[in-house]
Amino acid sequence: MAFTLRVADIATRVICEEPAVSLPVSGASRRFLVPDGPADATLRVEGRGALADPSGEKLFDSGLVWRLYRDAGDFVFSFTSAALTPVPYKLARFDASFTSGTLSFNRLCLPDARVLEPLEFPLPELMMINLLARGRGVEIHGCGVIDRDNSAYLFAGQSGAGKSTIARLWHDEGATILSDDRVVLRLRDGRVWIYGTPWHGEEEFASPAAAPLSRLFFLDHGPQNRLHPMRGVQAAARLFVCSFPPFYDEAGLNFTLELLAGIIDRVPCVGLEFVPDTDVISFVPIGV
Repeated sequence: MAFTLRVADIATRVICEEPAVSLPVSGASRRFLVPDGPADATLRVEGRGALADPSGEKLFDSGLVWRLYRDAGDFVFSFTSAALTPVPYKLARFDASFTSGTLSFNRLCLPDARVLEPLEFPLPELMMINLLARGRGVEIHGCGVIDRDNSAYLFAGQSGAGKSTIARLWHDEGATILSDDRVVLRLRDGRVWIYGTPWHGEEEFASPAAAPLSRLFFLDHGPQNRLHPMRGVQAAARLFVCSFPPFYDEAGLNFTLELLAGIIDRVPCVGLEFVPDTDVISFVPIGV
């Protein structure tokens, strides 16, 4: 069984060569499935017996469900669950480019060994973050909107800043919501493009659409709708806080920092304090 998922114009081919195994794709990820064709990355899925953490250097520990190791030149994500077993219930091993990987499941931990879920959170997002950091782009914590005039806006902010509220208000006005929580920015022919992702927030908006980015807004709640320009170091710092760089990878981190600076240079950045009602919809384009 196999399928191809395309996010931010990056196609990942997911393959399992065991004929009796199914690879379910659920939720918003279904909207990002595309016909088979050339792939930028390949992930092979397999069922195995008991798994163990690699013996290599531990690079990062999320403190929750996953850890990252560097082992024999590869990157290895180890996933555990207190509800299952203290040892890994799956391992994802990638080459240094993150274009080829193997996802191994511990069948002893699964309720049905014939069902392997390759897109279970957070692995697909971790894979994308690392692929992007190898010269491709950056994932941003933000709401992406394409209005009815095909102008694209990014409303960036951390949890609680109002991304889901903005998404709902714009959606009610007929806009396309790329995501209410995670978007991807990439450079194409000198322009910054914004892409939707399957990794949505509480409003569950997720679209595979994309468009050149017109404006970048940094969200804050306020007593009234108000805009203030943000440039240079101030804008770069706000965008970095909302980005997902691989802190454990020096080369990837350096690329991300350079890309964020390039984005700030190319896209007008504005701080937006807003009141959560429909007035902000007409206020944003007029006030820029």
